[in-house]
Amino acid sequence: MSWYKDCKTQWKEIIETVARELGRTEQMVEKDTIQSMFLLELSKSSLPFVFKGGTSLSKAYQLIDRFSEDIDLSMNKKPTEAEKRKSKKAIIGIAESLGLTLTNADKIMSRHDYNKYVFKYESLFTAAPLEIVIETSYYQMVYPVEMHEVTSFVGRFCEDREITLPVPFDAAKFSMKVQSVERTFVDKVFAICDYRIQNMQDRDSRHLYDICKLISVIKLDNDLDELIDIVREDRMKSMNNPSAQPEHDIPQMLKKIISSRFYESDYQNITQKLLYETISYDEAVKNGIAIVAESDVFEYKRR
Repeated sequence: MSWYKDCKTQWKEIIETVARELGRTEQMVEKDTIQSMFLLELSKSSLPFVFKGGTSLSKAYQLIDRFSEDIDLSMNKKPTEAEKRKSKKAIIGIAESLGLTLTNADKIMSRHDYNKYVFKYESLFTAAPLEIVIETSYYQMVYPVEMHEVTSFVGRFCEDREITLPVPFDAAKFSMKVQSVERTFVDKVFAICDYRIQNMQDRDSRHLYDICKLISVIKLDNDLDELIDIVREDRMKSMNNPSAQPEHDIPQMLKKIISSRFYESDYQNITQKLLYETISYDEAVKNGIAIVAESDVFEYKRR
């Protein structure tokens, strides 16, 4: 059974119209629609799933204007082994109900704290199947968490124009647990420092754009300062988060990232092609990590 069930013609016309009017590709609107259908069903789960990451900044907060193919999930508690098994079953079950096919079943280990599910689906706009990636990370408990409205391109298009769809689409707008923008901001700053230590650039410069967009809506105040130190101490427990270790000075590391232009090539060759607005590398840096580097909020004060 395909995600569009018996409404293939209607969905094709809907997506074509929304893509044309919003200046998006048909494949992006189609993928966003399927993501919404998946997240709606996930929101009904008894497990404490939390939607986070770049796609949440688009679908829950409408803060970024770039292509984002992954759905990042975690929980607001440390899951038990039984809950990890249930989460795997829930994710695969929902995906299969939408007609998605898991392509890397041999690599999914429910006992692991991180898994990357790669699903293929039959597209209305390409002969070859397309992919949706769902990542689960249970290394750290997610906080703060908000019940937040999650929307879709199709849902917002219809709401803005007071249009009633000719097909059922309960996923046009719904509520689920989402990680706060402040925590996402903190995670992304640590992430670009981690990738610099690990000499990783490939597709990671997108965080510079996200930080630039986030910093316009958060306050670099004492509350954020306290949250950063709490998150840092959580990240210290994992070897996957080297920049959180107390010997690293985050503001100084950001200044070195800026002066070396470490992410410039990846930003220009990858990230800019994913943007639906024009923001140069220098603009993203100036209005993002450069501001953070001159602030003291990322100085570790709980030594």
